[in-house]
This record gives sequence, C-alpha cells and structure tokens, in this order.
Amino acid sequence: MTKAIFIPTAIALILGATSPGQAVWASPAGESPTTLRALFGLKAPDHLERTKTALVLVDFQEEFLSGKLRLPGATRAAGHAAELLDWARRNGILVVHVRNIAARASSPVFAPDSPGSKIIGPLAPAPGELVITKSMVGAVSRTALDQQLRERQIETLVVAGFMTHLAVQATAIDATVLGYRVVVAADAVATRALPGAGGYAGVDAELLQRAVLAGMADRVADVMLVRQITRLSVQ
Repeated sequence: MTKAIFIPTAIALILGATSPGQAVWASPAGESPTTLRALFGLKAPDHLERTKTALVLVDFQEEFLSGKLRLPGATRAAGHAAELLDWARRNGILVVHVRNIAARASSPVFAPDSPGSKIIGPLAPAPGELVITKSMVGAVSRTALDQQLRERQIETLVVAGFMTHLAVQATAIDATVLGYRVVVAADAVATRALPGAGGYAGVDAELLQRAVLAGMADRVADVMLVRQITRLSVQ
C-alpha cells in the first residue's frame, strides 16, 4: 500500500512538494500509479457514433486571447480546436458552442457585447449549430444544454475549451454525473497560472494543466489528443 513520507523542505522542493512538511507520495518499488477508470475496466472509445456524439466547444472567447485572462496556450489550443471543428462538420457530428456572458453589464470580464465576450473568429458558429450561453462555471451549469442533448439522443461529448481547471473540468464532471460519456481533448484546452492558497505555493499554468487533465482522466473522462480523436472511426 502506498505510504506518505514527510521530508525536509529542500528535498521536498526537488521532488515536487509545494510547501514545507508536505507529504510526498512514494510508491513501493515496481508499483505504478493507476486510475480509477482502469480499475473499473473503463477504456477509451475505439469508435464514435455520428448521431449520438456532440463536439462541445467551451468558452473559446477573445477574453482568453486578448483580454484580461490571456492564457499562455490559448492560440495553440484554439488551433487544435479548429481541427476538431472541421472534423465534426465533415462527419456530420453535432457541434455545440458554449459562450460565457456575465450577468452584470459592469463585469470586468465577459461583459455583454464586450470585445472579450466574442467567440474566436475561426471557431465561430455556423448556421444550424447550437449556441449555449452561460454565466456560471460549466456548460451544463444552469443551462439548457442537457435538455438540448437529450432531445437529440446524444450520449458522448467531445469537450474542448478554456479554462481547463474551471469550465472544462466542470463540464466534464457535470456531464459524467448526468450519464454522458465524456472525451476531453487534451491539446485543445488551456489554463493559466494561479496564486497559492491555503499555505501552498502558487501553481504555474503547465503544472495546473497536467494536474487537472490527470484528475479528469482518473475517473470522469477519457483524455485524448486531437489526433487520436479525429482518427476514430465515425459510424
């Protein structure tokens, strides 16, 4: 059984602990970490059903490229999302665009009709594609998305978007709880650095990205690269 070892500050910093005296988890020799999904025998999809799958693009808005919430990996992630969008359109897969619009006109970010609230040009909705507006965290948080998907008998969601640790993660968790199968596109999401909390050091964007993706992959979603998703057979 895995055990916690408390180590001095200097060594902890080398091994990756984020605060003095923090527990660093050491696995017994030969034991590799595993996920709950693996323990339950859950496997990544080997194909997708065209009429039961939806691509959900969450918060691909200018606020994250040129506004107050610029993300270090936003341009790259948006490029990969564009690949997903082209793939979904070519294969007749339902596309859902989710945009965050603040409830208050005076909001510092995502204010209604502000430049930052606009969907990024290359990912703009096409006629007939669903557009969901939210003011809470995830795409399913107090929106009509679940109802719209159930009316169309959708069972699998391919999710991409900003930010990984907020809207993307909340969408994946809420959708899984509601019974959907969720696939998160690991290279079509991005996040930002956060300050420390609770006595812990701050977290840079890359570390936060890795941690949140690993957390989702543990139980709530299949986390795959865009090239892996687009190579799946669509039936």
